[in-house]
Amino acid sequence: MLKKLYWEPDLPPVKEGAYVFGFQVEGARWEAAVGQLEESKPKKQFSVVPVVNCRAAPVVTDAKEDKSIYLCPVYKTEARGATYVFTAQLKTKLPPQKWILAGVALLLDVEGVSDAFAPGKEVPLA
Repeated sequence: MLKKLYWEPDLPPVKEGAYVFGFQVEGARWEAAVGQLEESKPKKQFSVVPVVNCRAAPVVTDAKEDKSIYLCPVYKTEARGATYVFTAQLKTKLPPQKWILAGVALLLDVEGVSDAFAPGKEVPLA
């Protein structure tokens, strides 16, 4: 993950995958300073995730479970359900079960929130 909230022409080129911006975390917050999931702040349902380099990777089913990674579902909208897209791997210092019970997910489109982070708008990460 990068430290920018939106795509810019000066981002370094990627060898694999594509840059994606506009992700929102629901049920937790993304702590940009340490690059991992944290408890959400009071009365803040969504948290912005910086630009992400998304790329496909094979799923290893026989590997040992990594307790520092939360396998986070990504949905197109808040409706979830049939809007499932893929599973993202997010770093966490807390057990992944905490985020599962909290229903934490990444959303691609949050009405009224995502528009504030359009290209060209300066919005602090904090």
